[in-house]
Amino acid sequence: MRAVVNGKLIDLPEGATVEELRSRLPEIGNDDVMEEGFGGTKPLKETDALKEGAKVWSVPKIVKGVDR
Repeated sequence: MRAVVNGKLIDLPEGATVEELRSRLPEIGNDDVMEEGFGGTKPLKETDALKEGAKVWSVPKIVKGVDR
């Protein structure tokens, strides 16, 4: 199965989950994983399986700064 992850075409095993994607691509780290679709962009859970041809993006979590 192939999916586009952060603009790169990646070969993944059939039914790969977000958790497996993180283990294959360490640059994703703890970023939120978003799937782009016809209805807009939706966040994926760790157990969600990726679909063939999916367009997936990792977005860093927003960390609130320290108030001074």
